[in-house]
Amino acid sequence: MKKLPLSSEDLWVHHWIAALGRQPSAGIRHSLGHDCAVLSSFPKNLDLVLKTDAVVEGVHFTRSTPAHLAGRKALARGLSDFAAAGATPRAALITIGCPNPRSARRIRQAYQGLSRLAKKFHLPIVGGETVSTRQLLLSISLLGTVPQKTSPSRSGAKPGDILFVTGKLGGSWPHHHLSFTPRLAEGQWLARHKFPSAMLDLSDGLGADLPRLARSSRIGFTVHPNQIPLSPRATPRLAFTQGEDYELLFSVPKKRIAALLRQWPFSTPLTPIGTCLTQTQGYHTGGLPLRGYDHLR
Repeated sequence: MKKLPLSSEDLWVHHWIAALGRQPSAGIRHSLGHDCAVLSSFPKNLDLVLKTDAVVEGVHFTRSTPAHLAGRKALARGLSDFAAAGATPRAALITIGCPNPRSARRIRQAYQGLSRLAKKFHLPIVGGETVSTRQLLLSISLLGTVPQKTSPSRSGAKPGDILFVTGKLGGSWPHHHLSFTPRLAEGQWLARHKFPSAMLDLSDGLGADLPRLARSSRIGFTVHPNQIPLSPRATPRLAFTQGEDYELLFSVPKKRIAALLRQWPFSTPLTPIGTCLTQTQGYHTGGLPLRGYDHLR
């Protein structure tokens, strides 16, 4: 019997999906190859978490970037936001913008890179879409869960809370922004133990993301530049303005700090960098600029 013919698009999609290899299947009724992915329902004691993110050639990576690292970054960015929500990823969808057949070959390598990261977190890729674009684009949509009423927002910080960051800052380029590990375990642990009064991930730099937390919480803040944990050859100014560190920034009430430092189970550094103030007390950064990466500037 003759095989049914495949269109060029179907043939490339077949190759891309093959690059994903064997995937988790628990709780998945329909997945790749169907019009929609269908998953079993989640227990009622869990809240649903949704996230979409994209990387674009010429913005988030270059033509010379190894494709497997571009694919890895596409997934890692969304997982970093899940870390800030204290969430567990359950399924992912991929939208591919493909400008030409040469890019189609690169996309297979991108799938291999994101697949390796997905397997690390037991995350199935359950579907997606392909579209013709002027430049290579990978967009990831994530579905996940978090125990009910435990996910910290950006709006819960109070005057007197202490500001913490995980890891080290200011060293995202040239390589860290492609190879960072999302702080999923750390974020889940913090949320489960209800330490953060507010939390977000540092994707655009302290100078952009800290003001977002402050505006949402209606607070002021003071940051001590000499306390910011820096990557090798980084400066406090880079930590504020460069972006793409993908660490966690969160506030903790003073009465809970001793317990946090005593119970912290990770090798990931945990550093206090400042204090939340009242809104009328303003913003104090030791002269560092309150700006970071801005897509529209």
